[in-house]
Amino acid sequence: MTKYLVFKNQPDSGQVNEAGSREEMACDIAMVVSEVRSKKNSYIAYPINSPQSKVGTSTGTAKFSVLIDDKLAALWENEFEPISRLSHAIDDAIHMAYRNIYECARSFDWACEETEHCKEFGVLDYMGIDRAFESFEHQSNSDIATLVEELYEVDKFQTQRK
Repeated sequence: MTKYLVFKNQPDSGQVNEAGSREEMACDIAMVVSEVRSKKNSYIAYPINSPQSKVGTSTGTAKFSVLIDDKLAALWENEFEPISRLSHAIDDAIHMAYRNIYECARSFDWACEETEHCKEFGVLDYMGIDRAFESFEHQSNSDIATLVEELYEVDKFQTQRK
């Protein structure tokens, strides 16, 4: 079992995790646990006994530690990564549906305002679109994050913003 330290990667650092590596996996796990969707390579990871980790540990800049072995790596690849991706797809679909309905209603309202006889037909103020979409919120991201944090023995070293 290897412990990885995960650090916030500076956009101009030129550092990236090797695609498909355990370091990249540790960063992906950290993103799931933080429940913040970040761009690929927003984090960089190193095994705990590497020189880069020792420097980060001494400066206190590590954000997470993550334990990964072969069994947990397979579990990530076969279950958690696909499930996390699908959970995010639900969020994206909800956001897209909200945006599409809002834009259509707004266009309708604007068109009504430009008419002589239909000025009173505006719908956006009366649709309750925000209230309707509140009921679509789901807890899968939080549930997945909690389980991943437990199984991969993730330690958070600093409070993560949501």
